[in-house]
Amino acid sequence: MVNNIVEKWIAKLTKAEEQWADYHRLVEEIRKYYKNENNKNKQNVFWSSIETLKPFVYFKPPKPYVKRKNKKENAVQDVACQILEKALVANMESQDFDGVIKYARNDYLISGLGCVFEKIQPVVKDIGHLSAQNDNAVKMPQEILETVNVETNYMDPKELIFDVQNVKVWEDVAWVAQKIEMTKGEVIEQFGAWVEPFFVMTKEGQDELDCVTDIYRIWAKKERKVLYLSKEIKETFLRIDDDVLKLSGFYPFAKPVFATLANDGIIPVPDYVQIKCLLDELDGVNSRMKLIMQALKISGAYDGSFPELANILNKDVTLVEISDFEKLREKGGIGGVMEFAPIEQYVQTLEVLSERRKMLVQAVYEITGVSDIMRGNANPSETATAVIKKTNFGTLRNQDRQNDFQRFVGDVLKIKAELICEQMPFEMLADFAPDIDREIVMQAVLLLKQEKLRNLTLGIETDISFHEAEEMQKTNEAVAKIHEMIVSAFSVVSNQPLLLPLYKQMIESLVVTLPQARQFSAAIEDVFGNLEKVLFSEDDKTEDIEMMKVQAEIEKNRNDFEIKRQANALKQEEINLKKQMQADKVALTNKEMNLQAGLESAKIAENCGGQSNIATGYVKGF
Repeated sequence: MVNNIVEKWIAKLTKAEEQWADYHRLVEEIRKYYKNENNKNKQNVFWSSIETLKPFVYFKPPKPYVKRKNKKENAVQDVACQILEKALVANMESQDFDGVIKYARNDYLISGLGCVFEKIQPVVKDIGHLSAQNDNAVKMPQEILETVNVETNYMDPKELIFDVQNVKVWEDVAWVAQKIEMTKGEVIEQFGAWVEPFFVMTKEGQDELDCVTDIYRIWAKKERKVLYLSKEIKETFLRIDDDVLKLSGFYPFAKPVFATLANDGIIPVPDYVQIKCLLDELDGVNSRMKLIMQALKISGAYDGSFPELANILNKDVTLVEISDFEKLREKGGIGGVMEFAPIEQYVQTLEVLSERRKMLVQAVYEITGVSDIMRGNANPSETATAVIKKTNFGTLRNQDRQNDFQRFVGDVLKIKAELICEQMPFEMLADFAPDIDREIVMQAVLLLKQEKLRNLTLGIETDISFHEAEEMQKTNEAVAKIHEMIVSAFSVVSNQPLLLPLYKQMIESLVVTLPQARQFSAAIEDVFGNLEKVLFSEDDKTEDIEMMKVQAEIEKNRNDFEIKRQANALKQEEINLKKQMQADKVALTNKEMNLQAGLESAKIAENCGGQSNIATGYVKGF
């Protein structure tokens, strides 16, 4: 099973190598041309254009910064940002980070592909102690981890082989291989003595251990493994390493910077290919001019009767003694006895070739993005506006290159930051924290260990500038405008605090246009944050007092209402009682009247013998 897998990987490598072979040969050709190895005397315009573009793409170490994605105040995240930022700066200063990045920049401009990779390098310290053995003091070795270095290492484009199967863009790449030349001794030392019988060395008269072989280190993204194999050992891998780095993108290197790509593959086309025909013609023109210059010399004939004139041109200033000077005068002087070969055709040819050379050089600069104005040469008759327009045009043409390389450097630092969070010991990270509450520091380090860059933003500040004077003027104008806005805003927001977010947004929108915006934005965020606390804290106190007054008034009204309600209820009961008493009194009166009427009727009936009828009013007569 392992045998099958190894053979499949060897087949993948062989197919990819065949497709990358032309590019690798081209890289070797370009490097020789750039170094002027084949013709030491040619005018190397390619070298000149590359040297001009180098500082425009990258020339100074970047300054990394880390900030929170969430703008809400969070003390733990703030400390985590400070820790990671200081750790990155310390890591970059502990190695030649700038030099390695410049290697990648040079490869990008010359070979069309630049790449570096990150490597973990633990640093241990021996703290061995003495131990008594057989009455002798013996030092017992004991190593502790002192620190962990995240090293940035150069990768030669000639050693790189990328996946080519169904690959159109970088995101399609499933594996990346690096072909490393190693001696047999180095292979045995790194992978063990078991590999020795598998190698067949054919070079005679050479020490076996000095024989060189190719070892392939393969980063397999899908499997998240690092594979080591040799085409001479088809039975097994030399070694298989697990993904100990645990990077989110798996690869320990950022997406490389490529020259020309057409989204149909990732084998780049170096700029050299675009101008090769011009460079070849320019070399031909220079060679012809050199030959003409060698042939261009004064030559001619003279009258043999004046042998003294034979060496008259051998010196810069010469007075020659003529034995028969009168005869020379009779023949028209020196011009009459000497005739020079014509050189007009040589001069005319040189003029034509010189004009053609200028055209070719200008064409090379136009294609590569280098212009005369960028090299500091301007026509004195041009106006300042014309010069500025040309400079800005050149800036636009090279801005994409500059942005892509800044993206590359930023991605390299993000990988470095991930490795620092993942691999650096807890206490070592805590050493980069400011002098604050230890509990917050521990929480910040734990946040970095668990989430890494998930809630943080890592960026870089560079000093790359195509037209510094214009940016300086722009910065000064912006700072003056910000000052004016803050002064006018203060009086407004003091009376209308609710307008504070609007003014903050207006000023921030102006700040982001500055070349070094971060130093201003951080200060403005702090100022507005403190101002917001002051303004709204006073408003909150006023609102609390007013609310307490309102609540007291409401409570008072509620109590008064309850008292009045109870008084009204008592009064209503009193009224109802009076009504009831009045009704009872009326009923009692009616009852008494009825009884009185009954008594009266009874008396009348008794006196009248029953002949009277009170109901009808009939009374018997006397």
